[in-house]
Amino acid sequence: MLSTDVCIVGAGPAGATLSLFLSKEKIDHIIIDKASFPRDKICGDGITLDVLHTLKRLSPDLLAEFDAEAETLPSWGFCFHSPDNTEIRYDFKDSGFEYSPFYSVRRLDFDRFLTDRIDSHHAQFLTETKVEGIDKTYEGLLVKCRSKGEEQLIKAKIIIGAEGEKPVVSRYLGLEHYREKQHLIGAIRVYYKNVKGFHENNHLEFFFHQKLIPGYFWAFPLNENEANVGLGMVSTAISKKKVNLRKLLPEVIESHPRIKEMFARAEPLENTKGWGLPLISPKRRIAGNRYALIGDAGGMIEPFTGKGIGPGMVSARIASEHIREALKSKDYDLSSFEEHMYRYYSGEIKTGYTLQKTLRYRPLLNMVVHSANWKPFYNWAHQKMVREWKRWI
Repeated sequence: MLSTDVCIVGAGPAGATLSLFLSKEKIDHIIIDKASFPRDKICGDGITLDVLHTLKRLSPDLLAEFDAEAETLPSWGFCFHSPDNTEIRYDFKDSGFEYSPFYSVRRLDFDRFLTDRIDSHHAQFLTETKVEGIDKTYEGLLVKCRSKGEEQLIKAKIIIGAEGEKPVVSRYLGLEHYREKQHLIGAIRVYYKNVKGFHENNHLEFFFHQKLIPGYFWAFPLNENEANVGLGMVSTAISKKKVNLRKLLPEVIESHPRIKEMFARAEPLENTKGWGLPLISPKRRIAGNRYALIGDAGGMIEPFTGKGIGPGMVSARIASEHIREALKSKDYDLSSFEEHMYRYYSGEIKTGYTLQKTLRYRPLLNMVVHSANWKPFYNWAHQKMVREWKRWI
């Protein structure tokens, strides 16, 4: 039997980030994952400011190492394309940032970047290890696992669910698992090569196509002349419209003049892959006595853009603070993490959910993009983003 202070289930960005923060605090822990690494994970592959901020909080050197990775592609801006083909584009190349405000990097490479830095002095990393049960005891938790075919028991004071949107920790703890369709995005991804027409500064492209409302098509440039391409839609709309996302993807590419031009010589590198994105918009029970849920396991997806890596890593950082205090005080109720997390993201939750609702109305979405192009507003928005982002990176 293995014994530890904290058992983390899942070694994606949220779980691996929590491991790094716990090691920084010299807290012994075990991190487990059913996969062997490196491994692919379906994702949009977009890296946002909250990711960069979290890396910097771990260590300024870590952010510099990430920027220098050969697999990362700096993205200096983004563009929203409205249903009537109007675009609003922001570029920050000359705005005085030390690092690009966005990056794109395959999850295979990003997860490897994080897991390669798990500190063996304070962490034991068990791959090919699947949780098969969790029992509550007087002294803590007993985690039953199967590790590379062998039974394994882990005794822990605290358990953290970081296993993604398919429940493991919440199921074995008898917690309600939330998959409300109005707060869930269905999405698909395909890697392509030879997608042309990206901005010279590698902008992230979002297309609000009429066939996708409420939802969007994305194309994010990657290194080696590749791109992460996909589309997402709120699950209630998928059901109501009886949409097949896999069939819709080629229809969108062929029917949108700008996208069709970009994909004239493009070739898919894989079959279409789908997954669910649980949104942070409703408040859920994500923490309690001896447990917390972080990342997708806790529904940490931003409602408008669907970003999840950033909120997942932020949730890991915040969880590490509450774990440290719980171990110090020997009061293992982590409910304060839940309060902290929703307070931290309260503004972004409200804004993102409101913007998501505008996607339901094509005229309103067109009007928003047209209004955003008004030069005084455009300049104000650009300057505001620069000011706020410089506080982060």
